[in-house]
Amino acid sequence: MKTKLFLITFLMSVFFTINSLFAQDNQNNTSLFLIHQDQVHPYMSEKYESALKNFRDLLAKNNVDEMSFTVAQQEYFTYSAVIPVNDYNGLAKHFGMSGEMISKIGKENFSNAMKMFDGCYDNHKNFILRLRNDLSYIPKYGLDPKEGLNFRHLDYLHIIPGKEDKMLEVLKEWKDLYAKHNIKNGYRVYLGDLGTDTPMVLFVGHFKDRASWVLESGKIAEILGDEQKTLLKKTFSIMQKFEHKNGTMRPDLAYTKSK
Repeated sequence: MKTKLFLITFLMSVFFTINSLFAQDNQNNTSLFLIHQDQVHPYMSEKYESALKNFRDLLAKNNVDEMSFTVAQQEYFTYSAVIPVNDYNGLAKHFGMSGEMISKIGKENFSNAMKMFDGCYDNHKNFILRLRNDLSYIPKYGLDPKEGLNFRHLDYLHIIPGKEDKMLEVLKEWKDLYAKHNIKNGYRVYLGDLGTDTPMVLFVGHFKDRASWVLESGKIAEILGDEQKTLLKKTFSIMQKFEHKNGTMRPDLAYTKSK
């Protein structure tokens, strides 16, 4: 029987999947996030969410402060647990914390909670993203829950190996272009770190809903005009693959450390 080792399996596997992008460039002004991503069967999505809520409640009931996570649900029933980590040393500390966490919860309770995920999915992947505030435009935009900007638009830029430095220059040009025209909408830039298949950049935009994303993206394109078209051409010239996805933050599934 499959058992979902929600964080522990993730932490163990990610250490054996190393593919670092821009690893030495500007380590300051960055944040690391561990991502555990499950591709859930549509017919099991309710069971999956119920299991995740049960796990969250178990953590809260036992005042577990060794971990916290937010949850994003992308299209096609892809769920991502986003876990902040201070640094690589902080990442290693999770191995020790896991035993303490299980001790607080109780081995039997923990095992029962993990079994609730059985059959919900056949595959998952684990990786680390590095948030680059210095390359992001108004990086705190949309993070306040009171703003109601829970819709996320994600652009995945897979870079031609060897073109990482050129992409860093392009990312700075995008930020400067937005600032030049005083665009009100911010975005966050993440670089692929451990576990990503290829050199990768992720743009994340925050909006109220899908309709708002379409409307506001159109307005931005109109304001930036030909300058955007020129920079897009420059960006695409160093990419080997481009993907975009949409999703929604799920605060009802998240867990925040007890105070």
